[in-house]
Amino acid sequence: MNANVLEQVYEKVKEAIAEAAIAAGLVSADQLPAFVLEVPKDKAHGDLATNAAMQLTKIARRNPRQIAEAIIAHLDLQKASIRSAEVAGPGFINFRMDKSYLYPVVKDVLTAGDDYGRVGIGGGERVQVEFVSANPTGSLHLGHARGAAVGDALCNILDFAGFDVTREYYINDAGKQVENLALSIEARYLQALGRDAELPEDGYYGEDIIGFARELAEKEGDRLLSLPDRERLAFSGSTAWNASWTKSSATWNASASPSTSGSARRRCTKAARWKRRWRR
Repeated sequence: MNANVLEQVYEKVKEAIAEAAIAAGLVSADQLPAFVLEVPKDKAHGDLATNAAMQLTKIARRNPRQIAEAIIAHLDLQKASIRSAEVAGPGFINFRMDKSYLYPVVKDVLTAGDDYGRVGIGGGERVQVEFVSANPTGSLHLGHARGAAVGDALCNILDFAGFDVTREYYINDAGKQVENLALSIEARYLQALGRDAELPEDGYYGEDIIGFARELAEKEGDRLLSLPDRERLAFSGSTAWNASWTKSSATWNASASPSTSGSARRRCTKAARWKRRWRR
């Protein structure tokens, strides 16, 4: 028995209804109309219900309740795991199922363990899912937390469905926005040392930038002032990057499932790139 046990039981019930209708002389096999078998909205109406009797009225030329009674009289209850069947309303048939068909599932679950329910729909197709990817120049917010939960859950589902999943946290540490981050850190660093310095036009004015710069000033003092401008900016950039990466990686590590490998946590760039970039 597999994970689609309920679908199998539904099919057995539909087959039993069709066979009963034919056995009762209501319809021939080639005349059998389509009918619905569904879970009732009200549990008081049983586990399953069908409109088969009402679909047969034109062919059988009988009252739908009479048709329903004839179907029930010819049902093989045991074969379809049906405990009882009754006519309801204008001609619906409500079924209460014998739940013993679920017993073998317990053995299947114990045998398969954590892999119970795993399917091969994906066929090993490679899928890459990018999620969170917080902007390293900005603060984290509730949306990042939501994206982490949804993204990782989606990856787990795809993996369970047989896809070869790669999780990606894309870190964008390039471009004008990150250059402005470095310039903002540098300006706040100079201000922390009592020097006059203006932030760039599109700089970052948040309290976190002031905090990063203050920590830099406390750690390095005025040592960086003797460095060439571009080398000092490179140092500021790497400081900003390290601070932002620490923030972002903490979020990723908290959100990623235990199955997420280190290689899947794609760190696209490193702080050292700052030094290479600005020393050119």
